[in-house]
Amino acid sequence: MMVAGSGRTRGKAEAEFEADPRRTLRKLLFAASGEAGPRKPGDGTPNPFGMVNRSTGLLASLPDPAALPEWLPAADFERLVDAFRTSGFKGGLNYYRNLDRNWELQQAMAGAKIAIPALFLIGERDTGLSIPGMDQIIAAMPSLVPDLRGSHILPGAGHWLPQERPSEVSAMITEFLGRIGND
Repeated sequence: MMVAGSGRTRGKAEAEFEADPRRTLRKLLFAASGEAGPRKPGDGTPNPFGMVNRSTGLLASLPDPAALPEWLPAADFERLVDAFRTSGFKGGLNYYRNLDRNWELQQAMAGAKIAIPALFLIGERDTGLSIPGMDQIIAAMPSLVPDLRGSHILPGAGHWLPQERPSEVSAMITEFLGRIGND
């Protein structure tokens, strides 16, 4: 479907997300945050990056929190809502639509190693940890990234790590940069 005056083609996912950008963002930001829960198998914790029901879409399965996550100031949230009202969700959705093609293109990099100093940070409740094979990728990281200078899992944090734990993330990055600056 074409959105009047926009020059954009709008698919089913855009229609779902753009019907109420405030609700969409509230649900997505909460569901991927550490505040949504521990994400243990069978605990019912939402995963906004899981499989999408073809008839009900993604948002129907996500909780609608009564309040924004503690780490998200209301003014920042309103700026996000305004930005997505203006731009729509197509750009972000296209990233997920292109996952298979990205995987195909990345095969050209098979066997390549990251040859620069690196730091790995992730929240213990990051929804990405539930991606099949992610545990194997993380376990293989020292061989894929020979100059890995640290690997940290931050307790209680979710997918939005820099927003959820800004002081800790900044301190770890600053310390990492200090170490590589002294090499």
